[in-house]
Amino acid sequence: MTSDRRANTPEATGSGQDLAPLSARFVALVIDWSACVLLAYGLQWAGVLGPDPFGLNLAIALLFLVYYACCLAAGTQSLGMALMRIACVSARDGGRLGPVPSLVRAVLLSLMVPALTAFFHPYNRGLHDLAARSVMLRVPGK
Repeated sequence: MTSDRRANTPEATGSGQDLAPLSARFVALVIDWSACVLLAYGLQWAGVLGPDPFGLNLAIALLFLVYYACCLAAGTQSLGMALMRIACVSARDGGRLGPVPSLVRAVLLSLMVPALTAFFHPYNRGLHDLAARSVMLRVPGK
């Protein structure tokens, strides 16, 4: 794993892939959150969720947590990540995250404050990445 400056991180596996830019990470997050919002509104329209706005907002947050944790535990990408051609992998071995690190990352990412710390890390890793021992990489083009 390398940065745009081609420098290895201390946790690097030496895979030689470039880190995902913050802009792509943000757009991927917006896509994933929007998908969860649309699903929650669809569930409300279908009568599964009541008309209570608090319940709808809670459903959106819970849907995001479950969706994001399951995507990263089962693979390395969510829908937004796939569209932006980035992946979230383990900083140790470059493989997929397990269920617990995926859930930790999803919970911290949904709080948004840990994600903002990525602006201050030399390799754009927020507290959610550090806690889950994950790193966001660009997916090589075909």
